[in-house]
Amino acid sequence: MPSEKAIAAAPITTGVLLAGTATREVGQHGLEIWTVLALAGGLSAVAVGLSVLTGFRGSGSGDDGLNGYRDQTTVALAGLALTSTAVGAGIALV
Repeated sequence: MPSEKAIAAAPITTGVLLAGTATREVGQHGLEIWTVLALAGGLSAVAVGLSVLTGFRGSGSGDDGLNGYRDQTTVALAGLALTSTAVGAGIALV
């Protein structure tokens, strides 16, 4: 089974590359809808990777009452990252 660091590396790396590319494009061409979506997707991917790295996923079954909230947060960030990336890529290709 892969370690937490290996699992977190993919979204962090992808997010940094996507957010960096979007930031560079904003600097060169100004704000466009695809750059905003790409930036949001990249930052969300980094947030998902950091939550995996720090253990904020809430995958255990504790009595702290936050596990459901943590799971929902991770799913929401992953969904935002995937949606923003897909829509931004679709707009960029059109």
